[in-house]
Amino acid sequence: MRLSHLSLLVVLAAVLACGCMSLETVLSGEEAAGVLAYANPIAGNVMQGFNEGNYTKYSRDFGPEMRQALDEAAFEQNREFVTSRIGLYESRRDPVVTEIGDYIAVTYRAKFEGEDGVALRFVFKKDDPSHRLDGLWFNSPKLRS
Repeated sequence: MRLSHLSLLVVLAAVLACGCMSLETVLSGEEAAGVLAYANPIAGNVMQGFNEGNYTKYSRDFGPEMRQALDEAAFEQNREFVTSRIGLYESRRDPVVTEIGDYIAVTYRAKFEGEDGVALRFVFKKDDPSHRLDGLWFNSPKLRS
C-alpha cells in the first residue's frame, strides 16, 4: 500500500513537471523561411569568425547577455577545445527551425574537419527585431567525450 502511494506521487510529480516545460515546435514553410533569412547570414558570420579566430566577427551578432557570457577569453578557450577535438568548421546543412516559448532556435548539421553531423544550435528571442543571437551550442559525440 505504501509503495503504491509513493509510486502515485512520483508519477504525479513527473506529470506536473512535464506540464511546466515548454514544448519545442518545429516551424516550416513561410515561418521557417523568414527565420532562415536572418539566421543563415548570422550563422555564416559566426562560423567564419570561429575559423579565423576573430572574436570581433564571431560576436558581431551577439545580444548583450550573450556577449557578457562569452567574452573573448571564453571564446579562445572554447575555440581551442572544439578545434582540438573536431578541427575547423567546413559547412552546414539541414536547418531545422523550432519555437520554444519565447525563443526561436535553428539547428544545423555541420561538417568539421574531424567530424560530420555536429549539431550547431543558434537561438534568438522570438520578438527581437534586431535578431541578436541569444544562445549558441556545438554538440557532437567527440565534443562530449
